[in-house]
Amino acid sequence: MGIGMQIIYLGLPGSASLEAEAAIQLLRLQPFSAGFSDCRLEIEQVGQSCETSMYEVRLEVTTLTRGLRRIGRCVRDSAEAAIRCAFNRAVRVLAVVATRGNQ
Repeated sequence: MGIGMQIIYLGLPGSASLEAEAAIQLLRLQPFSAGFSDCRLEIEQVGQSCETSMYEVRLEVTTLTRGLRRIGRCVRDSAEAAIRCAFNRAVRVLAVVATRGNQ
């Protein structure tokens, strides 16, 4: 069974490219799916000026034992980069959790 993901956009419209990036990154969590049931990805445009925009991405998972848990938060100048950063952190956190569970 696959992992479910809810994507929430705050301050920006959703786009196919952001959803595609999130879907690709979600595949990286598949090896850890025994420990959680779904995740929620929030993408927020937090700073906007004439030159740049900043994006904050928060990734939360619903674990089977601890409920909702925030596992990734990143701020970058590109929404795609912030998504990748949050999932990088998630992979590291879930790998540690999985290792502790196997001991």
